[in-house]
Amino acid sequence: MKDGSLSSIHGDLLFQQWVPGKILLSGEYVVLDGATALGLASRMGQSMAVFRGSQPGCLRWTALDHHHSPWLQANYRIVDGQWAVDGISAAASESAGMLKNWLQAAWTLMAGLGESSASGIGGTSWNDILHQEGLTVQTQLDFARTWGLGSSSTALALLAQWLGVDARHLYALTTNGSGYDLEVALQNSSILYRLPEGRPITNSHSPAPLEPIVQPIPYRSPQGGCLWLVDPGGKQISAKEIVRYRNLDTNQRMACVEEISSLSIALATCPDVTMMLDYFVRHDAILENLLGQPCLQRSAGNGFPGRLKSLGAWGGDLFLAVSPSPEDALHWLENQANWSIYPFEQLIRCEP
Repeated sequence: MKDGSLSSIHGDLLFQQWVPGKILLSGEYVVLDGATALGLASRMGQSMAVFRGSQPGCLRWTALDHHHSPWLQANYRIVDGQWAVDGISAAASESAGMLKNWLQAAWTLMAGLGESSASGIGGTSWNDILHQEGLTVQTQLDFARTWGLGSSSTALALLAQWLGVDARHLYALTTNGSGYDLEVALQNSSILYRLPEGRPITNSHSPAPLEPIVQPIPYRSPQGGCLWLVDPGGKQISAKEIVRYRNLDTNQRMACVEEISSLSIALATCPDVTMMLDYFVRHDAILENLLGQPCLQRSAGNGFPGRLKSLGAWGGDLFLAVSPSPEDALHWLENQANWSIYPFEQLIRCEP
């Protein structure tokens, strides 16, 4: 467990793991159509610990934020083969419902493995432990949920690793994203990521997931300037933006794939800030034309001596600020109301 951050809970510890969060430096949206995307691993992530016992038949789930405060507390039970949830607040009902769907899909995948393949402890399956003694799960985020570093994808990766089910299949059954965020968590590394022919990883009718093309990389930040990650104080709902993107003209979307792929590959080894800025100008121009929306630099970066770059869905979540003039750039950023600024390498894992 990273930094031993999870609280001590009574009961036998059955599973313990940590995975990193992520940002999408390039390839947003078009990764869904088969473009190569560049996903970077965060120094921060999410932990999970699973303990024996709560009440027989009950899975008690507590999710802690980066301040170690619970943002979700819920009890889950299987009733007539279907997961049900109770004991939640109205504010957490959407998240609790999403988790219920994940548990339903994971348990279905686990049942499909058969008794000989299903994981558990000491020859006892997780399903038997649940019904005989109950289970307690606690997760712990290292980062603010509003940052968009992957609170959902890291939790899904941890759930799949705990239960021993195929994480990609579970992701595809419950999520409409590209899967790059899941892969960063599973690989524990920055990656170049591409979907084969832009197809979903799998679907509910396919027993064998389509394999994405994943290349772990040792990412190094460019020289000759400074990079910051900025929290504007908002949160983007990526799933809604993905639906909007999929409604765009297919031919126009596919026409962007090759150039976006080339830019992602170039950014993976970009040596200096000047080249990075040029790549971002080209990347944003392609997506502005496709999406019919102004890029972040155009909408919020007037006067900034460098470039502001969205990371993932446009609007909300953390974004990148890059400048060859660090002092002037930092002064500009610090004068923007409600923005919180973090050195890039404080949050993102970079090679020396």
